[in-house]
Amino acid sequence: MTELATGDMPAKYGDIITAAQELFGEVGYDKTGVREIAERAHIAIGTLYSYFADGKIGVLTAALNERVERLAAYMVQTHETDPVDAFLDRVRRLNSEIARDPFLRRVFIDQDRVTEPRLRERGRQIIDDFGNEAVAELHRLTKAGLARCDDPEAVAVLLRVANVGWIATHASGVQSVEHVRFHETLLAAVRALIRPN
Repeated sequence: MTELATGDMPAKYGDIITAAQELFGEVGYDKTGVREIAERAHIAIGTLYSYFADGKIGVLTAALNERVERLAAYMVQTHETDPVDAFLDRVRRLNSEIARDPFLRRVFIDQDRVTEPRLRERGRQIIDDFGNEAVAELHRLTKAGLARCDDPEAVAVLLRVANVGWIATHASGVQSVEHVRFHETLLAAVRALIRPN
């Protein structure tokens, strides 16, 4: 039953997913246990296992998939009509959600701390998928003459690493500028970099 579509989720299933997302975002992978998820979801452990026979791994994988589905749907809601501005708005939406959402922050910055190989691989796959989509979009924009990007892979890495760097700096308590200000500056630099002459 772990492959339910978001709209088809029974209430308890949704409660489990929400609890897992909250706990993982608050305390990380190692400190998120099946018992804690069940308690947060206000269900018995047996109920959790009836939905997720593989326990913590299944719950966190489903929680990750659900959140990424919502993130992808949010990203495409841009109202920008200029193709370059639409691309940059999708990047803004993605990076802002990652910075705002504790669960997504953990996925992006605590990747190496997850000890379960299957979950770690799924997290890396998601990160790679977003990066590959950015690279493909930059190639499309360049091919159409709407952008000039000599190295789409480097631009995609710059966008990801800069955002993760801001999140890590912020989490460490080091004084920093607000994410919106940081991100607008980053996007302005990328816009200048990829605009055709």
